[in-house]
Amino acid sequence: MAVTGVNNYSNIYTNAYTGNIRKNNAKETTEKQVVEQTEDVKTGTTRKTAADELSYLSKKFDNYSFVSANYSPGMKYGKSTTTNVAISPQFLTKMANDSDLEDEYIKEIGNMKKLDEQFAKQQADIGWRVEQGWAIDKDGNISSWAIGHKDSKVKSFLQNMSEKAEEILQKQLEKAKDTKEGKEVFSMKKHKEVIKKNKVDLKV
Repeated sequence: MAVTGVNNYSNIYTNAYTGNIRKNNAKETTEKQVVEQTEDVKTGTTRKTAADELSYLSKKFDNYSFVSANYSPGMKYGKSTTTNVAISPQFLTKMANDSDLEDEYIKEIGNMKKLDEQFAKQQADIGWRVEQGWAIDKDGNISSWAIGHKDSKVKSFLQNMSEKAEEILQKQLEKAKDTKEGKEVFSMKKHKEVIKKNKVDLKV
């Protein structure tokens, strides 16, 4: 007697087993995607828009003021107490969608604070207070601006130089005077010795 139906039961079992594996794999894949997306949100790597990129940069850099804008000469933004950076919306979008480009400009932005501090110190030394900022246009070109404010309580660089030059000149005059007087005294002593010697010779 032939046995029938075995293959059918086998197929049903195989199909059910395969179906469970696919479901489990699909579940694992979904869970993995959820985890990856969560991690991406935490690290900020799901940026796609200019607004996303601007938000990310603002959180990444302390004491920086970022603005999405196409900079034009004469435009002022930010505060005097922060490092101010205006970035074109088009370029922000490029940064959001290109991790290599983003990394490159994050390094550039990171240097801006140090350069601002150096320039501010140089200007403070000559009696100026400055407000400054940076701009990155749609093509990635970087430029900077600065507005200087003269501090009336601090002597200007030229005033300091003039006073220093006058002080040096005065010292040189005093030194020359002392040297001249010394030469005159030495010359007078020598003259008296000659006269004395001549008188002695005459007596002889």
